[in-house]
Amino acid sequence: MTQTRYTLQQHHINLKSSVKLSQINMYHCESPASNIFPGHPYSKIIFIQKGDGQFYFGNQFLPVQENDLLLVNPDKQKFSVDVQHPPLDFIILGIENLLFTNDTGEAISPFTRLSLSSDICLNLMHMLIHEVTKRSEYYEEACRHYLNLILIEIQRNTQINYDYPSKEKNNRDCTFVKEYLDDHFTENITLDLLSKESKMNKYYLVHSFTKHFGCSPISYLNEKRIEESKNLLETTNHSIASIASMIGFSSQSYFSQSFKKNTFMTPNEYRRAARQI
Repeated sequence: MTQTRYTLQQHHINLKSSVKLSQINMYHCESPASNIFPGHPYSKIIFIQKGDGQFYFGNQFLPVQENDLLLVNPDKQKFSVDVQHPPLDFIILGIENLLFTNDTGEAISPFTRLSLSSDICLNLMHMLIHEVTKRSEYYEEACRHYLNLILIEIQRNTQINYDYPSKEKNNRDCTFVKEYLDDHFTENITLDLLSKESKMNKYYLVHSFTKHFGCSPISYLNEKRIEESKNLLETTNHSIASIASMIGFSSQSYFSQSFKKNTFMTPNEYRRAARQI
């Protein structure tokens, strides 16, 4: 008798128990048509089981074929699928508390395609699909374990890494964004800029900030600018156009529209009312 013993050492694989497989959706498209899917505040793995087509996300499009994987970070933007050679079968795994990142820790583009060169990963995906379709006892737990193994295989064979947006980190990131807006509200600020400065995925940034502060980053920015404009209207003789430019609005008309929406008065009406007090 021979014995081979393997001692398992602890290595950091960068997977956390907070990762949650929340949804599994399977699609069968029989005709060459365009199908639209909503965006979601969670990450997705899309596995192409059969057929080929194209996935469209904004100005980006990705041709896909059998055994391709698409990694999708949270984003509110819809995406569409054009079926070229039906049928097209694919499965979408909805994954909470996980972001796909590159080797420098930055979130990858909303859609990233991988071709499954790993037979292990391919087999794991088919085993997960088998569990979903058979729905045997404890199949949910089996699917979660298969997902973890799939994530390990992806990390082994690509430059993909993972990040986990914990509650504490979200609070810190949201506070950073708020303080950045407080300090830079007179500048040209976009969601892309806030995403870059905070190193947060753009949709996850909006989702987390709104949940934390009760309004979106851009709504908070506009509120900040309106409050400053009130002070300038009350204490200076600057023209409306000058004030709009000073506080970061792209045009006088957009400033006036935003001001009236906030105060139910035009900037000139507010100035006259404030000076009559």
